[in-house]
Amino acid sequence: MMKKLNPFFVIGTIGMLLTAVLHIVFALVLKLSATAGFLSVYPVFMAFLLIGFAQLIKLRGGASSR
Repeated sequence: MMKKLNPFFVIGTIGMLLTAVLHIVFALVLKLSATAGFLSVYPVFMAFLLIGFAQLIKLRGGASSR
């Protein structure tokens, strides 16, 4: 049975994937240079991903239990 994932982790993961796919589509298929717009979006989803990852590590008791 699958456990419920942290919403920050889910938002960050889906956001990074969709942003990367859109960036590739704009660059290769549409031949548009939208790098400036994407450079402001990537850090937002990276922050969500890092917050969610930190909460998952904290929930599981840390990387090592010394």
